[in-house]
Order: sequence, then structure tokens, then C-alpha cells
Amino acid sequence: MKNLSKISILGIALIWGNTSFGQTRAIDSLVQKINNKDAYLLLVKTISPRIKGDENKKIIKIGKEITPDLIKILDNQNKGIAAHFILSEIWNEIWNEEICCNISYNGDTEIVTINGLKIYIENNILFSTDEDLKKNKKNWEKIWHS
Repeated sequence: MKNLSKISILGIALIWGNTSFGQTRAIDSLVQKINNKDAYLLLVKTISPRIKGDENKKIIKIGKEITPDLIKILDNQNKGIAAHFILSEIWNEIWNEEICCNISYNGDTEIVTINGLKIYIENNILFSTDEDLKKNKKNWEKIWHS
């Protein structure tokens, strides 16, 4: 009887470990697919950050538990804005949408701030400076740890 209990406990531990490992790999795979090219802004009465793509929608469905994985890539030039938009959607209760159209200009470059991140728009391409991405990453770390 004791052996049956030990075998049952071991079996449950193995199943739980494999499920957890599998979920981590699935999350890693989804996070690797994030790209700023999927991020865009909707300008109506407010400026709303948006993200397209099925993988991104799966990440949003995972919810707040994926926050640490997204924080890791916030300072990445190719993924940081998209990760910020995903986090903004997941944590939407802490943000007020920006009033449209609070846009400043630097030559042909439009500049908007979305939920604390300064975003530059040039030829319909969104980008941020390394400094702005790092500052944004620190802000999200504070949100996560509070």
C-alpha cells in the first residue's frame, strides 16, 4: 500500500512538472514572436495602443502572470513597444487612455506618449529610444512589484 502511495505521488509530481515545463516553453515561444510591426495606434477621441496577431492575443489571454516574461523584453528595440502595448492591455485598469490628439512633432516625426512610454512615429513606423525603453522597463518593474 505504501508503494502504491509513493508511486501515485511520484506520478502526480511528474505530470505536474511536465505540464509546468510545457507551459513555460509555450510562453517562451509566444514571447519570441512579439514584434513592434504588430503594434499600432487607434486615434479617435483617445489614443489607444493596439496589437494585432493571434499569438499576441494568446499572450493577453494568459494575463498578468506573463508580466515578468514581457518585462524582460521591454528594452528590446524590435519588441519593446509591442510588449508595452500587450502589458497595457493586460493591466488596462491602471491606465487612462490618452486624449486624442496630444501629438508633438519634430520635423517629420510625430511623438506621442502612451501609458508612460514616449513613442516616435515616422513613415507609419513606431519606435522608441533606448533611454525611453529602459525607463519604461523600470516603470513596469515597479508596477509588477507593487
